Amino acid sequence: MGILITALISLVFLMSGYGFIELKLLKVKRYEISDTSVPDSLKGKRIALLSDLHCIYHGKNNIRLFRMLKAEKPDYIVLSGDVINGVERSELRYAFRLFRRLKRLNVPVFYTFGNHEEKLKDNDIRAYRRLKRYARKHLHLLNNRAYRLEDNSEVAFVGLSLPLWMYHGHDGNGLIKRRTDRILDRSDTRDCYKILVVHDPEHMDKYAESGYNLCLSGHVHGGIVYLPILGGLISPRLQIFNKKAKGYHECGKMKTVISGGIGWHDIPIRLFNHPEVVMISFR
Repeated sequence: MGILITALISLVFLMSGYGFIELKLLKVKRYEISDTSVPDSLKGKRIALLSDLHCIYHGKNNIRLFRMLKAEKPDYIVLSGDVINGVERSELRYAFRLFRRLKRLNVPVFYTFGNHEEKLKDNDIRAYRRLKRYARKHLHLLNNRAYRLEDNSEVAFVGLSLPLWMYHGHDGNGLIKRRTDRILDRSDTRDCYKILVVHDPEHMDKYAESGYNLCLSGHVHGGIVYLPILGGLISPRLQIFNKKAKGYHECGKMKTVISGGIGWHDIPIRLFNHPEVVMISFR
């Protein structure tokens, strides 16, 4: 019995050690969207999805992240929220440096706030407003806005920014449907191939009701520990073995790609769950 307990303790320590190492093992994860709804003008194009950076660097000044992006040569880049932790103003330096470097890649970058950007509003409203101004200057900030591509009017990126309480509550009064319908009506994009950028994937059935073709999100961090077949160990809503913690999923006619995230916060571990730059191609 003593040998068994010693072996179990050793295994826990080994897995914890590897989980700490895995935080820095940034990988590229690839998905392909093949669908009759994909317009010809989007076929052959590629999107890089970055989510949940949480002020984490991969190499000095994120050199490994930007080497990957330059090597992959995406046509569009999507930031699906939680670039920062939303705790203090000093985090803005990380965000501003990231935005400037993304802009120098000379491809359209689309950004929607996550719950940690919304936390900044409660902690420091002036810093929150600075973040919004700087993002608008360097990127396409899509907080409850749509952007129809200038070089491809058949495609629109739509950003849905949720209030902070929605990350722990349920949409019992139809807020999501009303808000997203208002965005689409205001932007005249209903006839487009619509790509929704939203941080929280756990309202997927509600997003699908508005007729989006593709949803890009993050938030769940792959469940921190990800086990094949079983899924992510735990979600922000304390769901155990959430099979929609990351990866490709379908909800009605809507396809969804959920990033496992690039960074971490609070719990410095990722087990069987590499941080990832997600590359999505269309055909």
